[in-house]
Amino acid sequence: MLSHLIRKLKTIRFYPDAKQTESGFGVKDILVIAGIIALTTAIGSFFHLAGFSDATVITLYILAVQIIAIQSSGWRSNTIVSLICVIVYNFFFTNPKYTFLAYDPDYPITFVVMFFVSFLAGSIADRLKTLAQESRLTLFKTQVLLDTSQLLSRAHEQGEVADVLGLQAHKLLERHVFVGLGSGSNPTGTNGTPSAEIVFTVSKYFPAGCDNSFQSAMEEDASHWALKSGKKSGSQAFVYQGANATYYPIMQNQKVYGVLGIVIGDDPLDHFTENILHSILNQCGLALETVVTAKEKEQEKLRAQNEKLRADLLRAISHDLRTPLTSISGNASILLNSGETFDNDTKEQLYTDIYDDSIWLVNLVENLLSVSRAINGTMQLHCTMELLDDVIGEALNHIDRHAKDYVIRYVPDDDMILANMDVHLVEQVIINLVNNAIKYTPAGSTIEIHARQMGSFAHVSVTDSGPGILEEDLPHLFEMFYNGRKTAADASKSLGIGLALCKSIVEAHGGSISVANVQPHGARFTFTLPSQEINIPQG
Repeated sequence: MLSHLIRKLKTIRFYPDAKQTESGFGVKDILVIAGIIALTTAIGSFFHLAGFSDATVITLYILAVQIIAIQSSGWRSNTIVSLICVIVYNFFFTNPKYTFLAYDPDYPITFVVMFFVSFLAGSIADRLKTLAQESRLTLFKTQVLLDTSQLLSRAHEQGEVADVLGLQAHKLLERHVFVGLGSGSNPTGTNGTPSAEIVFTVSKYFPAGCDNSFQSAMEEDASHWALKSGKKSGSQAFVYQGANATYYPIMQNQKVYGVLGIVIGDDPLDHFTENILHSILNQCGLALETVVTAKEKEQEKLRAQNEKLRADLLRAISHDLRTPLTSISGNASILLNSGETFDNDTKEQLYTDIYDDSIWLVNLVENLLSVSRAINGTMQLHCTMELLDDVIGEALNHIDRHAKDYVIRYVPDDDMILANMDVHLVEQVIINLVNNAIKYTPAGSTIEIHARQMGSFAHVSVTDSGPGILEEDLPHLFEMFYNGRKTAADASKSLGIGLALCKSIVEAHGGSISVANVQPHGARFTFTLPSQEINIPQG
């Protein structure tokens, strides 16, 4: 967007203030005036020889004055040109010709009337030209205001709003400007102390050296004062009048979001231009307020989500940890108080239950730690190039104790697969997926793990032959705390974080994870990891 604004800046047409000039003629003006009068005299001589009346020749000179008035400005130039036309007419067309004398007693009145008519005609032409300039200038400034509104509608960051303000202010005023953004604080200080850090300096687009206009202690003090007080400061204000620039606060709803500095010099802004400038400032203030409010809402939404996540986590932990902890403490209490009365098989069963529940708690803590790092954005990957077969084999050594009741089969690819991964985290993904299959699949079922190389990714799938997943559950399985249909005996102990953790780990590696039902029954979980081909040198 910034490059687009720079291109627009290069096409700016600036119409200077339409003011009548009081200065004399330049060389070019004199040549133009002399040429017009000479041409008028030649045409008048032709008309005179053709028998036209003196009134016709006088009309030609009045027309010449109007044409010259369009080329020049000011009552002085108009007066001088009118007088010259009277003198030239007297010299060439009154008796005696080619002298400045006039024998006819009516000629003085004719000259005076000719002078005033020429002067009035020139003045009217000059006034019309001035009005046309003012109209073009008004149209130009109004268009700047409309363009500002359109550009701000596409600005979604504070820096982009600053770009628009700086470019449009320079386009409107043709002066050096800079934009400094603050914190959107209340001028009274009730919302904190603003910061006057300049995040964008528009003057870098304009002639070299203009940055010096804003780089002094007084300029900094003036801009800070405007930012804190919400009032104009600098050369055209009542405070810091010794500053090079004038500083306007960018405000909306009594909050100051920044300052606009303009090097005005000795030529103050006219009332209309200043009104346009204030309208642009108001639009930019509104845009900055919208941007800041949107960010605050986004942060508030994020905080609300985090609070909800923490509340859900605490509620789930407090509810679902009760069952295994009660089982562990109950079985341990039985063994302590009445252990000698039980036979070996009963004791072994109690020991096994305690072990299973404790392992479940260990896995839960491991998942909780990983989930907390994923949520806080502190999950750090320590990736190395590893053989996928070795990682899967190591993961299968740490799956649920009940795995002995299932047929777990690993089907590797024909070729070795080398993938870039954090070994510990990827093992956790495989363990979670296999344990999930064990939990929701009847004992004696078959669970297959497949690894395939497809393009630049390694595909790992875990397929079970259980009852499958309800269609309405499929889109939500990887959401935090989602359990879906609880068909397993110990599903009540699931917090619904295992699959969400798998998704976070896989996506952190640059891969993806999905789930689908298979026919005639069962489910398949598939995740991908970036892989690398193994080139075995030919001996």
